[in-house]
Amino acid sequence: MRSIVSIRRPSASMIVALVALFAALGGTGYAAATLSGREIQKRSIPANRVVNNALGGGQINESKLGPVPVAQQALSAQTAASATHAAQADTADTATNATNATNATNATNAANAQNAEQLQGRTASAFLANSVRVRVVGVTVRAGASEAVAASCAGTEKGIGGGAAWIIPGTESPTELDAQLNSSLPVPATGGTDNMTAWRAVGINRTGLDRVLRAYVVCVPRTA
Repeated sequence: MRSIVSIRRPSASMIVALVALFAALGGTGYAAATLSGREIQKRSIPANRVVNNALGGGQINESKLGPVPVAQQALSAQTAASATHAAQADTADTATNATNATNATNATNAANAQNAEQLQGRTASAFLANSVRVRVVGVTVRAGASEAVAASCAGTEKGIGGGAAWIIPGTESPTELDAQLNSSLPVPATGGTDNMTAWRAVGINRTGLDRVLRAYVVCVPRTA
């Protein structure tokens, strides 16, 4: 026996419902395909809606990002290092200045010490004992006679003292007999009395024997 399946014609209300369903489904797909930033409300998408590691430099304006904590520490370390170097430079300058000041003081002290070794601008060698020379000149005076004698310094010297004495001939001993010194005095430089150039003596021999009349002058360099 042959069965007959009967297909009922959809009602008008069913057709309307199907059309509405297809329209709704088509509209959602269209919206998903053409959604732009204008349709999205500001600050409405949470971070958990973005795929991890999906955003890169092309989507992020790096100039608007603040430094991360590690970078901030690096900047602070760089600033601290610069400050340390500046402090070390200041310390080095101070040390150099102190050294220069010490050297200058030492140089001044050395110059003062060198000046202290001088007297009236002359070195100590100008006043050494080996620069002193005694000039001696003698003349034999017969008994009852009188004579004059003078001992002179060289042209580069000046006299600083002198004297005279009667001496027994052939000895260095002074006579004990009657011998008179009429004068014993320095001879000044020509034109003034600032420097002595010689020592002059005058005497009379009353001993009855020949005697030697000597004059002595102590000489030093004229610059002494």
